[in-house]
Amino acid sequence: FVRATYLVCHRLISSWRSELNTSLAALEMLSGLARIHIPEQDALECKRAVKWLCDYIVTQCSRPPQAHSRDLHSSIVAAFQACVTWLVHHPYLLQDKECLSTVLEVVELGISGSKSQQKASSTPVTKDEKALNPASRRVREAAESLLSVIMEQVGYFPSASGSESLSSLLDESRLLLQSNSWSGEQVSNHVAVKAFRYFVIDQSVVLGVLEESLGNSQDPHPTVTAIIRCPSNKSVWTLKLRHLPRHKSGQVQRSANPGRPLAMAEPSTRKDSKPGFFPDSIEKIPLCAADRSIPAVDSIAGDESLALELDRLARLNEQQANLEKDLSHAMEEDNASYSTEFECKPPEPCSEFQTARLILSHLGFLSVSALRGALDSPLPRLIALHTDNQAFARDIESLDQMSPRTYDTIYAYYVRPGQSSAGDIVDNSQSGDLNSLYLELLAALGWPVNVNSHSGWTGDYSTSWKIIDEPDSQPQPATARGGSGPARFNGTSSILYWADVSSELAILVPSRLGSPSDQQADSSRPCSSLSGHQQAADTISTHSSSSYDRSSEIHDSCDDRSSTAGGVQPVSLSLEVDRNDSTARRKAGRTNQHHQDHKSRSNIDYKVAVVWLESQEDYLTFPSQDLPHFALTIFVHPLSTGLLRIKLAGTFGKINVATPLVDGMVVSRRAVGPLVRQTAINMCRRRRLEQDSYQPPHVRRKLKIQDLVSRHRIQMSESEFFAHLFINTPY
Repeated sequence: FVRATYLVCHRLISSWRSELNTSLAALEMLSGLARIHIPEQDALECKRAVKWLCDYIVTQCSRPPQAHSRDLHSSIVAAFQACVTWLVHHPYLLQDKECLSTVLEVVELGISGSKSQQKASSTPVTKDEKALNPASRRVREAAESLLSVIMEQVGYFPSASGSESLSSLLDESRLLLQSNSWSGEQVSNHVAVKAFRYFVIDQSVVLGVLEESLGNSQDPHPTVTAIIRCPSNKSVWTLKLRHLPRHKSGQVQRSANPGRPLAMAEPSTRKDSKPGFFPDSIEKIPLCAADRSIPAVDSIAGDESLALELDRLARLNEQQANLEKDLSHAMEEDNASYSTEFECKPPEPCSEFQTARLILSHLGFLSVSALRGALDSPLPRLIALHTDNQAFARDIESLDQMSPRTYDTIYAYYVRPGQSSAGDIVDNSQSGDLNSLYLELLAALGWPVNVNSHSGWTGDYSTSWKIIDEPDSQPQPATARGGSGPARFNGTSSILYWADVSSELAILVPSRLGSPSDQQADSSRPCSSLSGHQQAADTISTHSSSSYDRSSEIHDSCDDRSSTAGGVQPVSLSLEVDRNDSTARRKAGRTNQHHQDHKSRSNIDYKVAVVWLESQEDYLTFPSQDLPHFALTIFVHPLSTGLLRIKLAGTFGKINVATPLVDGMVVSRRAVGPLVRQTAINMCRRRRLEQDSYQPPHVRRKLKIQDLVSRHRIQMSESEFFAHLFINTPY
């Protein structure tokens, strides 16, 4: 491990930095080394590997302007992705002060184009004094992605929701059901969003605030439940304002009626006398010119509305005078020197708070400067949104269905000797006599999940990133769910799934040729259970001929132009060839935003085929023209020795086929699954590097938030915004 890491890093910086394909292969190898779990791994060597990656990025960014090209920036983006892999699998590296400083300096270099401190002895340049001049748009976006992973995922992935989601699975309707004021009936998101206040901060963060305590909170403290939607994920937090820590709150003794304190001295006698503010002869003194300089109130009442206000003020003065006279008479009639009826009592504890105003004030967003536009941005930092129309709820749901990770699909096929028909090959997935090594390969690619309870990518947009309230509890026959054997994982009810911090992978086993409606059942979906590779293998082999038991499964500077490289096709479980031109996917208009989202997403996922060959010569007659277009086809042939021979095929452009698998390689049955999966992911990443117009997931989510602002912003002045905070929500 140490020698391989040192050799690759040294050659990468010294001699391979000018060769794109060699650099990509080296970076992919370093990412693979980062995933290896060695019990006694040297932390110093891992730190050196990250330092070398950062030095490689600095070296590439520091090259002269004439050397900057699309290939150079592609290698920088790949290096940032390798840094993400190292830091996620070795989170202890960020506890080292030197390593943390090195990584953050490289992030700063990628985002701004320069470091704020070139040498340790030089004076740092502040952020507002630096010019934003990154090497390219793609480099800046890759650096932003690394910074997001450092701040949110390193040391915390996978989360409590599992690897299937980087975001919280809670939404507005589920939070509203837990609030104290809700009666308990089910509510849709279209209704639930009206109970929240929504603000957009810096055009990149949507803050939804529920100004009610949840049902498990009994303390009368200001409590706010916030849903934070940002380019990297969605999170839910409950915040409570406390003046003391929880462990000290119970030590404070409170009394309902503490009483008055004892007097330190005897009370003095009370003298009844009227205060004299003016001499008694004040009325006899004639007025002078200065006294007449202040006109009477009635003489300045110009219009009728002002006269009504003056009349109202006069009545209030008269009422107050009468109250004071009554109080004076009551005091005179009472013989006691002090009336106990007017004893001061502490007010009842407040139980209703305007917590949206409190949290925005504590975060520093209620200043006048934050509510005004600046020279570099015509929009203010804090913007309120309309929530009284259904379009807003649909846009929020559309944002939640935009994954913060890349997502791709693997299609698995089994070819018997001599088969060349797509229909015959697909029908093999329903057989129960398939090679056991093939079943082991499927189990090693991912773990089984139920589509109805899966919160990640399923291979089809209509069923991905959705959660239902009530999963289907009625058992279905095997034919309704997609057949027996590996065909159960055709995406109708089950798939094989794998994910890390930056990628999602759905592994499908098509069961028949046809349209998507033939293979997709109407299902809606919340939370899936996970299973290990061995359990997946047992599930596949044990139930290969029986029904499936659900309970057992768990910008470059070269300009951003449209690109047709990579043969990108819309994800579908159909095996029919999709020949639609990519330009047809860019015709969606604003008249149908949901339709536009589907079309705009259809050019960012790729398909990879994994084909099991019983006879090695059958790769020549594989009917690729009758199947979807694949970015890469990986043929796997079992040898008599128990090893597996690999054959790679596909249409490659300037960027060659990805590693770690190489054409003609022979691998063991233990290593083939992870190697196939990583080759598929690396190939999809290379295809994205070929696209000039490709937008990373966090960029697409940020653009969606900006579109949300343009469509639902409330145009208000500063004073109107402050008044808006004091208006209660409808619920």
